[in-house]
Amino acid sequence: MDKAVIDRQARAITGSFIGRDFQWITFTSMLSNLVSVYIVSTGTEAVIPVSILVIGTLVFALIAGLNQIDTFKAYLADMDEQEANSNLGQLGKDAPIGMWKTAYSLTFLAIALGQLYHMWT
Repeated sequence: MDKAVIDRQARAITGSFIGRDFQWITFTSMLSNLVSVYIVSTGTEAVIPVSILVIGTLVFALIAGLNQIDTFKAYLADMDEQEANSNLGQLGKDAPIGMWKTAYSLTFLAIALGQLYHMWT
């Protein structure tokens, strides 16, 4: 097999892994948030441990999720000329990475702040 073909397949697999990992990070964070929302809504007396869970989930979501978005940005920057000129490459170049990071961060921050406010007031 030609080296260029192997390289293109390796990039396709890498792109797939980046997307899959981001989905798992988001799923894990949202599942943790659902559990903590349930705990908070039942009126727990374990305010400090649940607060640690909420803050830990927020930190995990932000560190892992934002790193994965940056990994995707680096993946897009490494496209060769043929890939960059394709429709998918053009879409990647025009991707609003900053807006994605902002929306992702604000979503998880709002969930955490809402839970903490409910527990501590």
